[in-house]
Amino acid sequence: MHFSSIPTLGVGLAADVSGVLPNYRNFLPPNSDTIDYLSFGAHYLQLARVKHYIDDLISLGLPIVFHPINFNIALEESEDPEVVSRTAAIASHCNAVWTGQDVGIWTCRGQYLGSFLVPAIFDERSALEVAKKVRYLNENFPCPFLIENPPVTFSLETMHMLDFISVVAENADAGIVLDIGHLIGYQQATGRQVNDMPLGRFPFHRVVEVHLAGLQFSRIGNDTNIIDQHAYPVHDLCWQFLERNIDRMHNLKGLTLEQEFCEDELVLTHLRKARVLTRHTGLFS
Repeated sequence: MHFSSIPTLGVGLAADVSGVLPNYRNFLPPNSDTIDYLSFGAHYLQLARVKHYIDDLISLGLPIVFHPINFNIALEESEDPEVVSRTAAIASHCNAVWTGQDVGIWTCRGQYLGSFLVPAIFDERSALEVAKKVRYLNENFPCPFLIENPPVTFSLETMHMLDFISVVAENADAGIVLDIGHLIGYQQATGRQVNDMPLGRFPFHRVVEVHLAGLQFSRIGNDTNIIDQHAYPVHDLCWQFLERNIDRMHNLKGLTLEQEFCEDELVLTHLRKARVLTRHTGLFS
C-alpha cells in the first residue's frame, strides 16, 4: 500500500503495551474520552510480549501503529534479514496501519542505543542512501514504512534536517512522521531560532503522522539544551507549531500523543485539547 492510501485514524496515544503510565485502556470504550488508535514501540524479539498484552485489542479491531526500534536507517549497510522478518511479523500480527522509525543509528554491535541514537549525516549522499533502505523496508513490510525526523543534539550537515527528510521522502516515495519536539530540539542544537525553518519547501503533503510530546530544557554552561521528553506535558511550542501548520498537512492520518510515563489525568488534558484542535480545523471530520 502507498502511504497516500492509508486510512484516516484520528488522535492516538503512544504508550507501552503493558499499560503502565499511562494506562491506555482507560482511554478506550466505554470511557467517554477515547483514543482512535494505539501506537507502541517494540524490539524485534518481543512478539510474544505484544501478544500477551494486546491480543484482545487486536481481536477487537483497535487500529495499531507500530514503531520499530532496531533498524539503522541512517546506515547504508544491509539490515539483518532476521531483524527485518521478525519486525515485519510484529507489524503483520498487529494489523498495523503503518510503521515508522526515526532516521538514525539505533544499534551498535548488537547494543540498543535507545535515547543515545545517532542521527544521520544531513547531506545529499546520505539522503540517497537512506532512501534506498527505506524503499527496501517498504518492499518487505505488510504496511507502509514511514520515516521520522530524529532527535538531534549535534549535527553533521550540509542541509537543514527538513530538507534532508524531504530528499529521502521524495526519492523513496515515502510518507513522513513529523516529530515536532525533535524538530524544535534540532533548531536549538544547531544554533537556529525556533521559527527559522525552511517550511516553504517542505513536502507537508507527505506527512502522515505528527508526534506531540513535552520538551525538557536544561542549562549547560551558558547554553540551553532542549530535548523531546515524553514524560513531560506537551509544550506550548509544540502546540503552536501544529496550530500554525496543520492546514498544510492534507494527508495527515494520525496525531499521536507521545505520553509514556505520564499520569492518566495529564493524558486526558492533552487528548481533549487535541480533539478541540482537530474539530476546529475539520481535519478528521
